[in-house]
Amino acid sequence: MKKQFLLLFLIPFLVIANESITFEVNLMPQGSDRYNVIIKGNISSSQIDLKQEFRKKIHEICGTRFEIENTELGNIDQDGYKKLTMYGSFKCFVNSQM
Repeated sequence: MKKQFLLLFLIPFLVIANESITFEVNLMPQGSDRYNVIIKGNISSSQIDLKQEFRKKIHEICGTRFEIENTELGNIDQDGYKKLTMYGSFKCFVNSQM
């Protein structure tokens, strides 16, 4: 009986732990090589995950020549859960700007 109760108690935690880390990324060009990004995580994502996804998106767009202008972490309520969100802006540098 104890094993069944323990299993019943642990199943929701196993489902959440097995949830893959996915992100909703919205990239908004602002002209002149500037971009705004909004990254929404899921229930199990952390600040580190969001920051890594932000850097990954910057490298996809700019390569290695960029400047992060600002970042801000926040929470949104979606589907009854609080989800981490990161807002940020960055600028890509082209050869003539260096």
